[in-house]
Amino acid sequence: MAYNRVLFKRLEALYHTFDLSMLSPDPLEVVRRFSEPADQETAGLIAAVLAYGRVEHIVDAVEHLFHLMDHAPYEFIYHFDFERDGRRFDSFVYRFSRGQDIVALLTLMQQALRGYGSLGGLFAAGYHASDPHTGPALIRFVDTLLDYPCPLYPDDRIPQKGGVRYFLPSPRSGSACKRLNLYLRWMVRHDLIDLGHWQGISPAKLIMPIDTHVARISRKLGLTKRRQADWKMAEEVTKALGVYDPDDPVKYDFALCHWGMREVREGGGRSK
Repeated sequence: MAYNRVLFKRLEALYHTFDLSMLSPDPLEVVRRFSEPADQETAGLIAAVLAYGRVEHIVDAVEHLFHLMDHAPYEFIYHFDFERDGRRFDSFVYRFSRGQDIVALLTLMQQALRGYGSLGGLFAAGYHASDPHTGPALIRFVDTLLDYPCPLYPDDRIPQKGGVRYFLPSPRSGSACKRLNLYLRWMVRHDLIDLGHWQGISPAKLIMPIDTHVARISRKLGLTKRRQADWKMAEEVTKALGVYDPDDPVKYDFALCHWGMREVREGGGRSK
């Protein structure tokens, strides 16, 4: 994409317009209520994978889950016992996600925490600076999590239609992986919005989290010509934004997403 000075000024103005005072409603606001990095990292993955549907409902669902975890997500997950703790989530329902899906996710996260020390440790183990972006590392991250044994299912193997797989899509399938790319943004970038706990990962390698709002705004701004919000669109939008900030192209995500949500709200609806 050719450099467009007018668009650059508009993107920069958007980026500098948004700060923590404008974060709500957003699942990241719930994650930020925790002060410990380990809590933010584990809470972040849970909040990100549930980031589908109306944003107010996302926030409610995430808050409810952390209440069930005694507001200590890292300790709860690290010491999670399927027989002792699994029933806490029996009544949890968020759209088409159920308590069983959450229990499966916690079981996988626990094994990653015990095996790698942190979720960031797992991601870093599959990250290579020579990769063109974080897509290959995300594939390795997802593959490792889904390969862990899970006691909810026969033979401890997650079936192809297991609900937890919806939480953990892979770029290999062509999915835009919006929610996982959102999680990576929170963990890698560091500014007034994002947390920046994974310092060994370059922000320049991040891929834009593409949802319906960002896809629509991106087409309007000429950042992509693709119609389908898939991984190829995510790469295309990221590359276009890299013209304006090659070291941190995803910094514009929060502003673009909330601009899109604002348009939806003014049109009578609001979703994420």
